[in-house]
Amino acid sequence: MTEDPDNEPGMPPALTISAVIPTRNRPESLERVLRALASQTRLPDEVLVVDSSDEALDEAALQALCSVLSVSYQHTPPGVCAQRNIGIRAATGSHVLLVDDDIEPSCDYIETLTRYLEAHPDRGAVTGIIDERGGSRDDPVAFAVPSLRHLLFSFVFQLNVMADVESARSTWITAPPLAALKWWYRRRGNSWTLAGWPLLTQVGQRPPSTGTAIPVAIYTLGAALVRRDWLLDAPYEERLSAHGIGDNYGVAIGFPGELPVSLLTDLPIVHHRASENRLDHAEAYFQRVLALDYFVRRSDRFPRSTPAWLAWSLLGNAGLFTLRGRRELALRSLRASGLVATARNPLLHQALAAPTATRGPSTP
Repeated sequence: MTEDPDNEPGMPPALTISAVIPTRNRPESLERVLRALASQTRLPDEVLVVDSSDEALDEAALQALCSVLSVSYQHTPPGVCAQRNIGIRAATGSHVLLVDDDIEPSCDYIETLTRYLEAHPDRGAVTGIIDERGGSRDDPVAFAVPSLRHLLFSFVFQLNVMADVESARSTWITAPPLAALKWWYRRRGNSWTLAGWPLLTQVGQRPPSTGTAIPVAIYTLGAALVRRDWLLDAPYEERLSAHGIGDNYGVAIGFPGELPVSLLTDLPIVHHRASENRLDHAEAYFQRVLALDYFVRRSDRFPRSTPAWLAWSLLGNAGLFTLRGRRELALRSLRASGLVATARNPLLHQALAAPTATRGPSTP
């Protein structure tokens, strides 16, 4: 970023924000998020709508919808990862607000993210916490307190845990194993399991350098404000399906540092989970597993044992889904486990056939 002549000498340049919105066949959702952006106390400097709808939208109508916004429009073939990359490359801001078309930010959302990055210039990505309940700032999103059984099962199979582990309670009989589990999760921090699944367990641990935010290795980036150069260095992987399931793994792994994303747990953002263009749960889960396997194999951040742990974790998931009567998910877990264990992930074969993607950087 260049020095802003309007700033005082020695001061960091002011943030400029480009909002990038990939969308497809969701006109109502797009209209809602544009109205939310137009209501911000800190407006984005530009809004780039990258649309792959079956019928192109009316650019003039979009601009008239929210006249306070500087909206540009581009119609592209379907593919959410490619759409994001197109918007990021075309953006002129120092930072990009990644906007899923079915979110709805509160009026001070961008202002809060901007103030955080201005106060912590060493941080490059910040986001609010996703709220699918439609709550408010007076009804904060709470992290569940896990049971010992849940933690033990997740530890044995190295599954992801997103819960307040430090608040877990035990009896005097179960105190020793729970203490050991807390110690292990404390050491791993908000990073990754041995199988590569994300961890968010230290929700009360906030280093002074990050202010009120929780530093994490990865979080949903559909409402994140990120340095544009980070996104250019770690673009979205366009080999993924048109739905882009698992795209956040590759981007976050490519960010610099161990815990590059700052999560503001007191800043909820509503996620409406639009039904249009959404895969069924079992297929989305299957694609997410393949994406995770693909990214951990191609990044120097993870040891060679990670895929084996991932295959093992999927067997654990298969058993859990079976006990819960979720047959389709159990079958997808078994199939994914076999593909991971034998390195027959179709994404890997595509990469070998056309090796254009870049590996994520090693941990500094």
